[in-house]
Amino acid sequence: MTSTAATSEAEPPRPSRRGWLPRSIRARLLLSLLATTALIWMAAAGLAYRDALHEIDELLDAHLAQAATLLVAQGGELDEIDTEHAPLLHKYSRRVAFQVWEDGRELLLHSANAPNVRLSPRDRGFADERIDGRRWRVYSVWSDDLLIQVAEEDRARAAIAHGVSRNLILPLVIGLPLLGLLIAWSVRRHLRPLNILSAEVGRRAPDHLAPLPIPRDLPAELAPLLTRLNALLAQLSASFDAERRFTADAAHELRTPLAALKVQAQVAQRAATEAERGAALAKVLQAGDRAARLIDQLLTLARLEPAHLRHHADVVDLRALAASVTADLAPQALQRDIELAVDGGNARIDGHTDLLAILLRNLVDNAIRYSPDHTRVRIGLHRSDHHVTLEVVDQGPGIAAELRDRLGQRFQRLGRADASGTGLGLSIAQRVAQLHGAQLQFDDGDDGRGLRVHVRFEGSHRTPA
Repeated sequence: MTSTAATSEAEPPRPSRRGWLPRSIRARLLLSLLATTALIWMAAAGLAYRDALHEIDELLDAHLAQAATLLVAQGGELDEIDTEHAPLLHKYSRRVAFQVWEDGRELLLHSANAPNVRLSPRDRGFADERIDGRRWRVYSVWSDDLLIQVAEEDRARAAIAHGVSRNLILPLVIGLPLLGLLIAWSVRRHLRPLNILSAEVGRRAPDHLAPLPIPRDLPAELAPLLTRLNALLAQLSASFDAERRFTADAAHELRTPLAALKVQAQVAQRAATEAERGAALAKVLQAGDRAARLIDQLLTLARLEPAHLRHHADVVDLRALAASVTADLAPQALQRDIELAVDGGNARIDGHTDLLAILLRNLVDNAIRYSPDHTRVRIGLHRSDHHVTLEVVDQGPGIAAELRDRLGQRFQRLGRADASGTGLGLSIAQRVAQLHGAQLQFDDGDDGRGLRVHVRFEGSHRTPA
């Protein structure tokens, strides 16, 4: 059972097939074009054949009427016509007959192939008759007291019709295969850019994400597909580059806490007294805490990498969120006698509660780490008709104006050298702000001292309840 399941999972999915249609686009095009062409050609041949028969009947009827007219013109010389030794001037001559009747009752004259009975009981116009098992087309006309009847066997007309149909079908039989070859060549030629594109994609290695070349003769239908493929390749390339850069930077950053853990563990192992061992173990715990914090931030940053987060926005009360964050970070601030304060009224925005909590926690945590003891960190909330501003202000050393552009980049630590941060807090906050259509902005703190980080949420605020 296991091997069967594994085999079935390894097999590529097969495209669904509808009836007897082939999978190949080329085969489907050929089949549909040939079938459509053949049907149209046969329908056109059928209509042409029907029209040809009608025209042939009209023409032959005209010939019968003309022949009768010629006999009428002979008048009294009809008895001088040699019907026994008349030459055969055409292959259908034996199938054309005539009779001359006096008063329509006495046969005066007839052709060699005409019967001795009247060709038609009708004495005027056209009629279709059967005589001795043969079908005739008869035309009758009076000339004084003489009835003249001229007839033609249907076999002659059928032979002409067969010749016409043969001449119509023969080009179809010969031309349709040639047309099929021409259509196949045309389809193959015009699908060549698609084959070239498929071959180009098939030759590429998984890490080859350069844009696909755009041929000069690229069909208009393929241009949007190739454009979107190149856009997707560019996104994948950027994503892979960011992942590789992040992995390298994270690996580099993790060396420090791991090295500290190892060193302090070795110190504790060689400690001669309990006091030395306790101090070393305390530093081991500190290094472990720093490594755990770094890993949490790395995981958070990795989770924020996708272009789209599949979460539904909700109404976030920033003041309540600030109170919750300051309560979580209060023990850390109390250890250094740093006051945490929240200023401003209620402010609500449409956003993601968990992500905004990460943003605010990183900003406040960063402010605590870089602030001197016995100082103050303030969280300010400001609401106007068009935006809501969140700011975190500390009383630390601040950052020089020319260096502030580097704030928010990964693993950038521009504050005190003895601070225990990882350089990822502002990067995570920057990413969360971008997901909410905002940006981190940096300025001097109150009275020109420290650093002020403010986030301005445009057009997404809610009036407090």
